[in-house]
Amino acid sequence: MNMDREQQEALALLEDEGASFVKQYDAARLVTRDAGAGRIETADAPRFYRAQVRFWKSLGLRPADRDNATLFPLRKKLAWSCATLSRRLPGGRKFFDYYPRLSRVEGPHDLGKNEILRGALTTTYGSSLYEFHWEYPIKGFGVRKDLIAVITNDEARVPVFDWCRENDLIVFCNRCGLEITYEVSKDCPWRIRRYTVH
Repeated sequence: MNMDREQQEALALLEDEGASFVKQYDAARLVTRDAGAGRIETADAPRFYRAQVRFWKSLGLRPADRDNATLFPLRKKLAWSCATLSRRLPGGRKFFDYYPRLSRVEGPHDLGKNEILRGALTTTYGSSLYEFHWEYPIKGFGVRKDLIAVITNDEARVPVFDWCRENDLIVFCNRCGLEITYEVSKDCPWRIRRYTVH
């Protein structure tokens, strides 16, 4: 371990499920700062990453937390920290906003054209057109996530959820900050709040 004392203390707090939220959040902020500045060693990154992901997920476990607008910015900030730490993992990036960065996928065109879309998961005009809890964009067209397959090097088709599970990938919504890796729903709490007249 190449951690300094401050990092060791932060990691111990993040791994202590009995620690107070305030202490864990302060520890997470320190990890975020150090990850962003490149001060977390590659050898230590997996342990920091696991602890940070656990803490981030804990902010969306209860149904009341899912819809709590005060948690949206906290979850997003922690999710971005997880994404930054993910880039330091020995096996490469494992944490993505909106959709995993995959270059060879396929899924049915959703406009009744009876055709299969093939290509990369990528947006065309930004992210505002899509409901990422429900769909991923193949070459800019939204396709329901559970209908998408990853095309492997040997041309096999692997359902995208299986691919994410096998490769330990995590996807988060950059609007509400929740994990959406395996979710197929049109219930993004941020969008519901944003577009509901009060």
